[in-house]
Amino acid sequence: MATATDPFACFGGDGSSSSDDDDVRKSSNNTKDAADRLRDKFNSQQPSAVTDLLHENSSSFEMFDAALTASGKGLRAVVAYKQGDEILRETAVMRIPNSQPAATREAAERLHRDEIQRTFNSLHKRTQQSVMALASCNEDGMGVARTPQGVYDTNSFRLGNDPRGGLFLTIARINHSCRPNVTHFWSTRLQQKLIFAARDIDIGEELLTTYGPGHCMMTTKGRREYLNERFSFECNCEMCQEGNVNGGDERMIEIQALQDDFATLKKSSLSGSSRADDTKGQLASVRRCLTLMKEQGLTGGAFTKSIFHHGYDICIAAGDYDGAKSYLNSELIAVRDSEGVHSSKAIEIEQVLKDIQDSE
Repeated sequence: MATATDPFACFGGDGSSSSDDDDVRKSSNNTKDAADRLRDKFNSQQPSAVTDLLHENSSSFEMFDAALTASGKGLRAVVAYKQGDEILRETAVMRIPNSQPAATREAAERLHRDEIQRTFNSLHKRTQQSVMALASCNEDGMGVARTPQGVYDTNSFRLGNDPRGGLFLTIARINHSCRPNVTHFWSTRLQQKLIFAARDIDIGEELLTTYGPGHCMMTTKGRREYLNERFSFECNCEMCQEGNVNGGDERMIEIQALQDDFATLKKSSLSGSSRADDTKGQLASVRRCLTLMKEQGLTGGAFTKSIFHHGYDICIAAGDYDGAKSYLNSELIAVRDSEGVHSSKAIEIEQVLKDIQDSE
């Protein structure tokens, strides 16, 4: 299960960027036997219906029955990953517009449903079966038949700034955790979604992403309410089980408050009304946010890259080019870990670092 949708406005959760990508860092351990890669051999001549994974001759993960955790099917590692390793890349089996032009919500929902059904009908029969084997959070267990719309709305993703969302047969099998060990990134150049290790992952560990709410740092109660409303389940992940026993909820509240302050400061800077005389305090807030995120287990590049960039902006505004370079180097590592070593964003940062070095 991936991310639910609102047919009238936009589908899925964002959680991914829209930068281009080229070559990426791959897992260096390919010693395990090939696992189930979910490639439908009957669609080998239909590129739009193929689950196109990175590892052509061997797989670094497998599908398994996660019923003991009430999660249905899931994916787990059969090789060890280092933070920043690419685990898979996949082409969407269905692409549906994020919004439908209509005078009423009912008309938009009807157009959305019809477009999903039309696209579903165009798929190979075996691919249709693979789609319908995925979860439908608003239909399963409700005594109603599972529909293509129910499956798509449950498992689809928004894809950066692309006007269409996408359903990915393999990525849809990645279950949720509020403390994920993988993150996803949409490559506009490849037209594929890429999955990266957000931290080191051991052999046998389940691959877990977050279904939302975006990068909003809610308390356990808030996250559980959101996930129950959107996906009809109560989260029992590691972070939710911890709750506030070790101060987790308090950390999440403080992280969110700091990130809200960063957003306000950025708006003030753009409007020319920001103060440049509190650099020390602002950088202390950046360091505090990074420390809290590390304590909370949210250290992957997808979580930290915007914080590092904020530190860079503060240093640039203060004329501290050594500090700016330090934060930008940290952002570059975070971007490579979450978007790929040759993503357009990584290349852009490398050029800025070169310009700083040349100006010294």
